[in-house]
Amino acid sequence: MIEPILTKTPLQRADFLDNAAGNRFWIKRDDLLPFSFGGNKVRIGLAFLEDCLKKGCDAMIIYGDRRSNLCRVLSALCASVGIECLMVSTDAEEDTGGFMPMNERMIRTLGVRILSCAKDRIADTVDEAFRTLEEEGKKAYYIYGNRLGEGNEHTAVSAYVKACTELLEQEALLNAPIQYVYTACGTGSTLSGLAAGLCEGRSEAQVTGISISSRSDERAKMCVEKAVRSWYESQGRGVPERLWEHLRLETRYNCGGYGVPDRRVQELIDHVFRVSSIPLDPTYTGKAMRGMLDDLERRGVRDSNVLFLHTGGTPLYFDTLARDSE
Repeated sequence: MIEPILTKTPLQRADFLDNAAGNRFWIKRDDLLPFSFGGNKVRIGLAFLEDCLKKGCDAMIIYGDRRSNLCRVLSALCASVGIECLMVSTDAEEDTGGFMPMNERMIRTLGVRILSCAKDRIADTVDEAFRTLEEEGKKAYYIYGNRLGEGNEHTAVSAYVKACTELLEQEALLNAPIQYVYTACGTGSTLSGLAAGLCEGRSEAQVTGISISSRSDERAKMCVEKAVRSWYESQGRGVPERLWEHLRLETRYNCGGYGVPDRRVQELIDHVFRVSSIPLDPTYTGKAMRGMLDDLERRGVRDSNVLFLHTGGTPLYFDTLARDSE
């Protein structure tokens, strides 16, 4: 069941983004991974599931808010292999104005039990989740490591270290080396995996994460650095100095922070869908693409090959359509 999910995703020419500065664009379509509406969380979710099963666990504790792409994918993966899944959620109904996001609808349809909590009660609620499952005779696996959410960063990072093998093979067929890579950055796992994977593959591309979170610049960069180091430590190695030379995180384009609507982002989402039928969402990919275009212009980048990693989130695009129809 697990292996066929990771089929190769297209590297699509995106000439509708080409600009007067002579930059040429490609989109890595990980939104087309053939499981649970695709996205980067399919690769990451598989890494967590494989680690869970390897450790002999028969239940998984997941964490996120009611819009979480990762929780949607993990819920579906657990259902597909028949293991129990329990979600710790910090997003109450009033936080979304009574609207039930598409991701939550799917999570509930898959039979996942949800433990809601305040943001200052996450560790206690993770403890409760462990107790609940243990009382049911289950051996539980928490995706983020210990009760404080630490200790398992390298597992998520490994997903995009592996994905870079595929990406570099596709780049070789272009006869046009990619000079800049952009992606959305939330927890930092995808960005860290890209940076490490491209570094290991001796790519000279600069990798930039566009932060979509509300974290401060210092806190966001610390999370990325921790994730990078965790993967190299899991390999028994230190981080190569050249990796830091090719890795950037930009927090200036988060447009108010996680989930905050932005007019220019929505205008770009609408434009891209009209000209290419590629869905972007206002939380992750829309902000990341808007930030990429603004960043390239601000830095004066010209005559370069640019890759945008489409990390999925199509159900979040559906949410915007549903809200607009209300």
